[in-house]
Amino acid sequence: GRELTKSHSGRSQPRSRPPPAPGRVQGALEPGAALPRERHNPLPPPPTYFHLKTTTLAGRAMGGSPAPVDVPPGYEGLAPPPGDEEEGGQGFKKVLTAMDLTMIGVGSIIGSGIFVMSGQAAALYAGPAVVLSFAISGMACVVYAMSFAELAAAYPTAGSAYSYTKVAFGRFASWMVGWALVSEYMFGISVVTVGWSGYFCTLMRHIGWAIPASISTPPVRFSGHLPEWSGSYINLPAVLLILAVTSVVVIGTRESASSVTAMVLIKVVVILVFIVFGIGEIDTANWDPFVPEPADGTFGEFGWSGVLRASSVIFFAYVGFDAVTTGAGECIHPQRDLPIAIFSSLGIVTVLYCATSLVLTGMLHYSKLMVPDPLSAAVDAHESLRWLSPVLACAVVVGLPSGVLCGVYSMSRIFYIMAEDKLLPSPFRDLHPTFRTPYLGTIICGVCAALLAGTLPVNVIGELCSMGTLLAFGTVSYAVIRLRETDPDVPRPFQVPFCPYLPAAGVLLALSQALFLPLVTWVRMGVWMLAGLGIFLAYGSQGEKWPVYDRIWK
Repeated sequence: GRELTKSHSGRSQPRSRPPPAPGRVQGALEPGAALPRERHNPLPPPPTYFHLKTTTLAGRAMGGSPAPVDVPPGYEGLAPPPGDEEEGGQGFKKVLTAMDLTMIGVGSIIGSGIFVMSGQAAALYAGPAVVLSFAISGMACVVYAMSFAELAAAYPTAGSAYSYTKVAFGRFASWMVGWALVSEYMFGISVVTVGWSGYFCTLMRHIGWAIPASISTPPVRFSGHLPEWSGSYINLPAVLLILAVTSVVVIGTRESASSVTAMVLIKVVVILVFIVFGIGEIDTANWDPFVPEPADGTFGEFGWSGVLRASSVIFFAYVGFDAVTTGAGECIHPQRDLPIAIFSSLGIVTVLYCATSLVLTGMLHYSKLMVPDPLSAAVDAHESLRWLSPVLACAVVVGLPSGVLCGVYSMSRIFYIMAEDKLLPSPFRDLHPTFRTPYLGTIICGVCAALLAGTLPVNVIGELCSMGTLLAFGTVSYAVIRLRETDPDVPRPFQVPFCPYLPAAGVLLALSQALFLPLVTWVRMGVWMLAGLGIFLAYGSQGEKWPVYDRIWK
């Protein structure tokens, strides 16, 4: 290959070589000379068709129109495969139906929100009216999901809200949204594991191996807005679960499709069994009053303001519906099937959530649901259903870890994509020499999530998770409006109806839901975003200067 040298402008230029001596073939070896050592070829590999398509996103990320792709000589064979034009220009095989996408959505959404935060939201904010809070969040998610569907169909690339923001608004905005996504995944993982710890301790108690509260509850609790020591030392089961799952993700072990399906079915069956057997134990006196009045008139604590605050707190229970939108490129009829799948999956989950919370608050007074395992607490309160408690706890213990695995995997891949975009130091994109996984980001994600789960109460973590999620979803809704203006010619197999009014409603919904979160949550999230801003100024803004960027680490 040619040797390259740096010119004064910083561009690589070919270095001139002297002509070969007469009678010699250029590049030939002297007799008896050793073979030269293989050198790294400084020239980039030929771009694949996917690379040629995605490189045009750089032009869109600056707010302009997509740049035309000039295929270099010799790369003509890398053009789209025949028939790709008929498949929306994405190269995916069209195999998914509305039913397939609906099942993906239901399996991705159901998780810790109903098993953990339903009791917390009822006890702290809404009482029995938490059922209305779930309904409000479900309807808001339909608006957000429409925006995700359009962007997923138009820009089929990894990174979800982070990538869409980069295309629409550029590097800085994408970093801040990506940092909010990190909070969504990190705090979401912690919520799941704290809830899992509660059900695990219940299961161990039924077996006869009671775990002391000093190593199974968080050492920090909040009296008002001030933290204080609870008398415990660490929530050890939650920490051990996260560390175990992190090890699995680093090693690269993948769940089989059958095991994932089994875990989803377990979660759905648990909810249905709880509803069927719990209906007979409902005491309607527990629903009176249905919307409790605040005792001292505090905004957001019961009353209708509490119902709206609860809808914001439990909003992250619907996180996962964007998994439906990622299948847009493989959907047979995206314009028809994506809306059907979005409405169906969110409708099914909303009905399950509302029915569960209604039965839960009917079985046990809402004031007694301030526990990490509210479903077990409600069952244990009734002598005739105590046989169901170990079964319920066992099923949740088996089913919930799949959400932790997906969260650790997703968060580490967000770090990887940011490092690819030079917003994080290059070690975050280094792969393990044996397991071929981004091990550094995965380990950091797991350790940080373990620290949160081992020390903080579940309600504080859940509120932070919802705040980061609402920030990302509101930005995605606005990105739809922006890209309709800057990228009008991009094919959109699915389009949000009534644009720009429906995406604008999504922005306003996200803002209003965030405003109903407690003020202290805004302060905590502000500290988190300021930390992200500091990282961007220290590293992300240097992303175009790799030597400076890497010297910090190397």
